[in-house]
Amino acid sequence: MRSCPKPLRSSDSMRFMFTIITFIAGLALGSLLNMLIVRLPRERALLGWPRCTRTGETLRWWQLLPVVGWLLQRGRASDGRSLHWMHPLVDLLSGLMLVRLYQLYGVGPILFYLTFVCAVLLLTGAIDWIHRYIYTFVILGATAITLLWGPLVGMDWRNVLLGALLGGFIFMLFYLLANFLFPATSVPFGMGDVYLAIFIGAVVGLFNLGAALFYGMAMAGAVSAGILIVRRTGRPTPTYIAYGSYLCLGVLLFIALGGMG
Repeated sequence: MRSCPKPLRSSDSMRFMFTIITFIAGLALGSLLNMLIVRLPRERALLGWPRCTRTGETLRWWQLLPVVGWLLQRGRASDGRSLHWMHPLVDLLSGLMLVRLYQLYGVGPILFYLTFVCAVLLLTGAIDWIHRYIYTFVILGATAITLLWGPLVGMDWRNVLLGALLGGFIFMLFYLLANFLFPATSVPFGMGDVYLAIFIGAVVGLFNLGAALFYGMAMAGAVSAGILIVRRTGRPTPTYIAYGSYLCLGVLLFIALGGMG
């Protein structure tokens, strides 16, 4: 005799409902981040209705819907040119990260703090990938906020401060070494990566810095090795990788795996 499935308990139903709401909120956050990803590099202004990145036309309301708007356009602008795949990816990552933070920490101060951190990482990583640029005022402004906010959600201020200093020191060494080794070419590290490392150190603290940087550096190293292998076959390869994007993705992975404790 087949047993009937057990009905969901009210607590399970509430948890599922909050998960759905959290995912939708994360998608909305991703849509907001995409507006910044488009407008900061191109328009240098944050006010006004968004425009298409290809044609410059004013977007309709449904085109702003997270993921759905991109899919309804079949990933193409009105003139047939393709829209960047980064935008729906930011939407999805934002939604998934917010759900993961809710699963790890519930609703509380740490959730809002890490939501801010993940938003900065997504914004910085996407812009660096598309435009090869890290905005100093964004990353250093976020660092200042993190240095103040982190201790308020339970992080030791000394751990936070030392993490920021060590992250900046390590990547400043990388930057100087890269300039010494590649004086006549574009270096693989820029000052933006140094500022990003300061932010990461402030977020995770001194004791988690090595683990948080490992994922991104490992991914960047694997991609670089792949490029070198392909280059030996004579095929065209990129001359530059968005190192900051890999660092941002690595810290997102570190947070998603519960590395913040």
